[in-house]
Amino acid sequence: MKIRKAQLHDSEVLAALCITVWIDTYCFEGIEPAHASYVLTEFTPEKLSKRIESKAVYVAELGDLIVGVSVLDEETFEIETLYVLPRFTGKGAGRLLISELKKHTSSGLFLTCWEGNMGAREFYGKLGFVESGEAFFELDGKRIRNVELRNS
Repeated sequence: MKIRKAQLHDSEVLAALCITVWIDTYCFEGIEPAHASYVLTEFTPEKLSKRIESKAVYVAELGDLIVGVSVLDEETFEIETLYVLPRFTGKGAGRLLISELKKHTSSGLFLTCWEGNMGAREFYGKLGFVESGEAFFELDGKRIRNVELRNS
């Protein structure tokens, strides 16, 4: 497994990866129209290209294939995205991506995570992240509680 900086030509693969992980994480009862609309507008190759140009975006590769992605806002040190394909969780991709992001700050990182995503919360806890607050995500008129996690 290796980590590298994302390139513009990765944007289509990253769009497919983000949609796959988002649906696997949040659509446990099936895909609602609001879910479909969200992923198809949020995770476009064009939007991912803009992130690659303006943020610290890294990919985890196994061989020559992308299995994970992270997006860091280098001004706030927020991990905006950390997605690993479900069949590759537990194989080191997330840990390597976090390690790469830590190189960008000496003051720590933070992120928000859906409160019901216990696998992710456990993963971040093992890496020293602790709950530091809450945030809300709005989708289709519903407020979804996220927890804020920080490390130092």
